Amino acid sequence: MRVKRMRVPPAIVGWVVAAAALASAAPAGADERVAYLIETIEESLNYRVRVQTIQSLEQIAVTASADTLGPIVEALKKALRDTNALVRYAAASSLIGLGRSTLRSTDLPGVIGALEALAADPDPDVKMLAGDALTGLRTRLGQLQAAVSGSATSGGAGPVPAKFYVAVGPLGDSSGAGRDDLDDLAREYFVAELASVPGVEPHAEVPAIDAFERELRRRSLTGFVLQGSVVEMSRDGNAVSATVSILVLDHQHNLRVMLRGQGNAIRRSGALTDADLPGAQVDALRAAVRASVASLAGYLRGLR
Repeated sequence: MRVKRMRVPPAIVGWVVAAAALASAAPAGADERVAYLIETIEESLNYRVRVQTIQSLEQIAVTASADTLGPIVEALKKALRDTNALVRYAAASSLIGLGRSTLRSTDLPGVIGALEALAADPDPDVKMLAGDALTGLRTRLGQLQAAVSGSATSGGAGPVPAKFYVAVGPLGDSSGAGRDDLDDLAREYFVAELASVPGVEPHAEVPAIDAFERELRRRSLTGFVLQGSVVEMSRDGNAVSATVSILVLDHQHNLRVMLRGQGNAIRRSGALTDADLPGAQVDALRAAVRASVASLAGYLRGLR
């Protein structure tokens, strides 16, 4: 599902610019501006202002300390109960983004529970946004918990600590398949498949370069960014083929290697009907992603 893009009405442009300035202000004022923004969400009568405030809080949260992050997360969870659907959508979107890239294992269960409650939301878009994200967030929670407990293993060889931080950037779609979800699906599959590679910590968001460098130094990790596209989706009789092309960049976005993955979905009995085609395309795409991740794993093994 694609995230709604909301146009900022001229009447509140001045406030939005101010919020952006607050989000990039000196760290010394972090507590004050976070308290101000949280108060704005709770007290503003203008739902557009509440939406923009939520987005500003998300920007701050990406690089916030644990003491600052906690109140932000609680404010966003509270905003999931706002009377306005766009505010609830913005809060859910922000929590999902933070859950994919920033939140720790201790933060995620509460966020997942809050998003699960949106299954009863009266707005179908809010309900779908939360539902679509839950599987990925639960997977990430399991990865983080395994890393904390040291239970991640590879073939019984003992714990495999994270060595590579792999961030999956936005992917394109030049396949001409006539559907608008392949890029989002490919990105979701990359994050899921990367989770199975020993020593790799996958992320669905790409940090800013400065923040990325600080995180890598702090944790002694090697960082990479994946960019690319679904370049082919074709049908030949009972078979569907997909190809993805991936650029592997370092954390400063310098190209390191180019990879391609090709996957097929073949119907073994009966004819592949038009009704079957979307499902076959998804299966072929998942196989292509799996193949490209296998190539990436080989490349990373050569760096150890």
